[in-house]
Amino acid sequence: MKYKDEESDREVGEVVVPLQDPMFKVIVVNTILSKNTEKAVELVCKRHAVRIPSLRIGGVPKGHKRALGVYSVASNSIAFRDQDQFFNPFVVLHELYHCIRSKSGSHRGTEKNADRFAISFIDEYNRFVESVTEKLRPPNQKID
Repeated sequence: MKYKDEESDREVGEVVVPLQDPMFKVIVVNTILSKNTEKAVELVCKRHAVRIPSLRIGGVPKGHKRALGVYSVASNSIAFRDQDQFFNPFVVLHELYHCIRSKSGSHRGTEKNADRFAISFIDEYNRFVESVTEKLRPPNQKID
């Protein structure tokens, strides 16, 4: 059973992570890797106050057959080449960057910036995993 906080729309016990907080990026990447891409897309879109795009596997438009994913401004949708790309954090976040930057109704932003956006999430996730792994290692063992 879920309970609502009377003073907000937030569920009781729900953790609020600020947009710039590194844990937000960790949570998003982990959610994609946990095969819940829809939830990750919803989280990022809510943070950036943009409409949540529809997601589909297959149906990449003509002229983009080599692309792993394609964002369409007109239909506010992301088409992924296959299921592997649907669960690939880099591809999902790269296309979400285009969604966020297209808020005005026109396609803005560059491929390089979309790559940087996606990599920033993945780098933060990797740093987190490394820090947790370090804490779990026995004190006198070093793994190369």
